[in-house]
Amino acid sequence: MKKKRNKIRIYSGIFFLIIFNNKLFSNSSLDILKNDVSAGVLGISGAYAVTNADIFSTNYNPATLGLLDRMQIGGNYSNGFEDAKYSYIAYGMPLPFKAISNISNPYMAISIYASNLGDFTYRQLSSDGIVSEKSMDAEKDTVITLAYGEKVDSQTVYISPSVKSKFESSIGVAVKFINSKLLDKYSANTIALDAGYYGSFTDLGLDFGASISNMLGSIKYISEKEDLPSTLRVGLSYSKPTIMDQRFKVAAEFNRYISDKDNSLSAGIEYTLENMFIFRSGYRFLSDNKGFSAGVGLFAGDFTIDVATVFYDVYKYSSVSIKYSFGKSYQSDKNEKKELKKFIKTKEEEKSRPVPPSKTTKDQIIIF
Repeated sequence: MKKKRNKIRIYSGIFFLIIFNNKLFSNSSLDILKNDVSAGVLGISGAYAVTNADIFSTNYNPATLGLLDRMQIGGNYSNGFEDAKYSYIAYGMPLPFKAISNISNPYMAISIYASNLGDFTYRQLSSDGIVSEKSMDAEKDTVITLAYGEKVDSQTVYISPSVKSKFESSIGVAVKFINSKLLDKYSANTIALDAGYYGSFTDLGLDFGASISNMLGSIKYISEKEDLPSTLRVGLSYSKPTIMDQRFKVAAEFNRYISDKDNSLSAGIEYTLENMFIFRSGYRFLSDNKGFSAGVGLFAGDFTIDVATVFYDVYKYSSVSIKYSFGKSYQSDKNEKKELKKFIKTKEEEKSRPVPPSKTTKDQIIIF
């Protein structure tokens, strides 16, 4: 137990050392890196971006990937300001081995995020008075992310002498490969890093998390370098079953855009009805682009679809996400193998036991 606690302190120390090292951050470019890529997260105004666990966590908090134990594939499409368009696809799977801890299998994911910020029309006047036009992409960006998450602790803790809960925590890291092109002419590449932490008092329904995104990277199109929008997210969520297969969740998250020296605060609620429908609503505060959001989700077995719309002050837009979970979890597969071995062993023991001789019976004939 003591070794486990020491490990947690080490992981937490490294994580917060990274967060509060101000030398990692300055001014920003590539604002698309601050966008939401999940309609589920968008429907609650981003309030549980760092505590929600699914394949879209690749973009928000790689630590929550450590909670997943099945393969997942997900995609998102969002329309942005005017004719801007954003597309996202991700795939993840549990790895077939243990790594940092012996609690569960780590999880690896890859995602591709592509954006097109619309067209730009270039007009040129020649010496003979003829105007020529050329249409080109204003900006096109592609972000490829490799993410890793793993559960590093699972133990029973006492909140008070009379209140105890199972506590689980995980950590995660991600690396981003970024390409940005302006006006079909100026192209630039860079690499950025993400890191995250997640903790959950599972018996109490209380989750918390923190992540830092877009560290270290900078972009240079011609001569001047601009740093990426480094973002610190800190969030808390609470969920509770109600009746039947229904439950509600409330969440809040604070975002610090370190490079831009700006903040936002989000709060929202989610209600799950009969494990078939999800209703979401949230509000974004502090930011210049504040406002209300709403969304719905639909379950169909391992298939999920989410739709959300935001009504922010600067602009409103919509987003749709699709997610599919498949394959057996390593944990359930491991349990099945244990049960099978136990069954085979029992049968072999039964066969090896000597069969007791059958008792001879005497027939009795009664004559009247």
